[in-house]
Amino acid sequence: GGGGEAALSDAAPPPADAAMRGRAPDLLAREVSRRRVLCLHGFRASADMLSLSLGPLTRSLAGTYDFTFVDAPTAASGPAEPGVPEGLLGYEWWGDPGGAYDTAWRPVYEHGFDVAMARLAALAAGGRGEGGEGGEGGEGG
Repeated sequence: GGGGEAALSDAAPPPADAAMRGRAPDLLAREVSRRRVLCLHGFRASADMLSLSLGPLTRSLAGTYDFTFVDAPTAASGPAEPGVPEGLLGYEWWGDPGGAYDTAWRPVYEHGFDVAMARLAALAAGGRGEGGEGGEGGEGG
């Protein structure tokens, strides 16, 4: 080239977002600003049950949030909430083994609390939080 033109090798490196140029603006915003939401089910329920219940919400927010549904570490030891069909697998974060649905969750620190807290600590540290009888549920949406 003529005088005053910089050689290609002298050019400043491209900005960090250069690879994103040309992509849809909403895609760029989504990749930059997505937030993660950990969804924990209730007593003797499951990640799948909660994912189904929250389906309309998770689908409407899917462009902004990533939802992760996780099962508690202990298989349910008694009946689920009245109205939940029999045969659905449920899990407990803690509780009185075999106790009635209405009261078995109350003794927080007696059965399973330490295991549940260890699972949540593993998830917070970026792990899958596995190690109990339940597994990690899929992402909702």
